[in-house]
Order: sequence, then C-alpha cells, then structure tokens
Amino acid sequence: MSNPKYKAQVNILLTVLPAVIKEECFALHGGTAINLFVRDMPRFSVDIDLTYLPIEDRATTLKNIDEALQRIKERIQTILPRAQILYKEDTAKLAVRHDGEEIKIEVNLVGRGALMPPTRMILCDAAQELFDRAPVMPVVPIGQLYGGKICAALDRQHPRDLFDVKLLMENEGFSDDVRTGFLLCLLCSDRPINEVLVPNFQDQRQAMENQFTGMSDVEFTYDDFETTREQLVEIVNKSLTAKDKEFLLSVKNCEPDWSIYDYERFPAVQWKLKNLRKLKESNPDKHKQLYEALKEKLEG
Repeated sequence: MSNPKYKAQVNILLTVLPAVIKEECFALHGGTAINLFVRDMPRFSVDIDLTYLPIEDRATTLKNIDEALQRIKERIQTILPRAQILYKEDTAKLAVRHDGEEIKIEVNLVGRGALMPPTRMILCDAAQELFDRAPVMPVVPIGQLYGGKICAALDRQHPRDLFDVKLLMENEGFSDDVRTGFLLCLLCSDRPINEVLVPNFQDQRQAMENQFTGMSDVEFTYDDFETTREQLVEIVNKSLTAKDKEFLLSVKNCEPDWSIYDYERFPAVQWKLKNLRKLKESNPDKHKQLYEALKEKLEG
C-alpha cells in the first residue's frame, strides 16, 4: 500500500464514518465493507457506499435519503470544520474534501432493501492498528455484498472489483448465498442480463495504473486481472442452476416466477420489470430478440 494518497483518504473516511453510522436507515456495501470490515484490509478503499434499507414509495424514499444525507453533512462539518462538502441531491452523493484529498459518500438510489437484516461489524484488525479507530457499522448480508461486487466486476470490469472477486474465489468461493445475492443484483442492474453474464472484455490497463496501483500490498498484476475476469465469467455461468435460468427467463418474459426467488418486494426489480413490459408492448420483436439472446447465453 505504497501510495500515501490512498492512506490519507481512508483516514478521512474513518474520521467521518461516525457521522454516517448514526443514520440507522443505511447499511454499508461495496469495497469499503469488504476490505475494511469483512476482510483484514487487503487493500485500501476510499468511498462509503450505502444501501437504503427501508422499502417505501419513491417519493418517501427520496425525501428520507435527502434528510439523512443533510444530517450527515452537518455532522461532518462539525467533525471537520475545514472540510469542503459538496452535496448532489439528484445523485444522493456527498463529496468530502479535506487537506487536499477527497472521498465520496453515496447512496444507491436504485438497489434499495436487503435480503436479510444487516450484520453489525467492527473495523478489521489491520485498520484498527493503522488508524487507531474501531467503528462498528451495519453491513449488508454477505451474499448480497459479494453478489453486488460480482455484478460490478462483470459490468464495469474495474481492477478494484476484480481484485476483491479474486480473494473471494480463493477463499469462500461462489457459494449458494453469493449466487442468490448475485441473482438479485443482476436484476437490479441497468444493463441487460445477457450482457452482464457474458460481457465484452475491456482494456483496463489505464485504470489499473491510475486507480489501483499502490492501493494493496497483495500482488495483483494485469495478467491476474485478466485471468480472474475470465474465471469469473466461467464460474458464474457454470454455477447457475436450471431453476436460476428458469427464473431469469421468466423475468425477461415479464412473467416472473416468484416461487423460485421471492424478489418481488425490491423496487429495482419492479423497475426492471416495468421497463421490460414497456418494451414488450411497444416493440415486441425487439423484446423477443433480447429474450432469445438471453436464452441462447443461458443454454450455451
């Protein structure tokens, strides 16, 4: 972890985290949850990604998230009086700049709700020792946490995500809990299901150099990145059961079988279904083409 910039950002993150913890409507997800709470800091993580837990109508949700972020902003200003804090209400994002470094606090406006109640976790030992802090933070269920991470790794293919996935595959693996969480996050994704399952590989050498190098002491070369990405696509697709495939096709056909996975309550899933129904009504040929493309990928 040779880049002092990342260490400074983590220090800011942990300084402002108590301002976030007071808002019980949120749980932590993403790289910070994985690397600073679940694992023993194999890499630095510099953003606070939050899941809004209650499932409410959209207007109530946006109002409550806005009020919670306003309170967080006020607390941070008390903790770090010299900090510059920019709040973007439309994206539910706070940018906190202090001593030349910046971190972001962001709420996922689409992926709301959790499969199970969050788990309260204490900061990992390595981070406690390095930063002399020991906050306790609610973290989304492990299956949902890593399911979201795998979706992100397949979608944006960022080296940080593939690094986290590599450690998962070397340790717990693509367990049933992770597979279940992945299927939920797959339905919450903006990208078509088949494009996530079998993505077009992107050249990420620049992101590796500019946004990962110096973040970890664990060796992770670009060859490791490419190998992990290939293995992930293979493992995910081979692990999908017949019931999983049946469920995904039922959703794609706008006739979801909730007896297989009861994801009906999640707003992001309903949003995807709404868009699929619109497409099926307005352009049935296009919808059929996409359905057949997914079926081919699942059967391939």
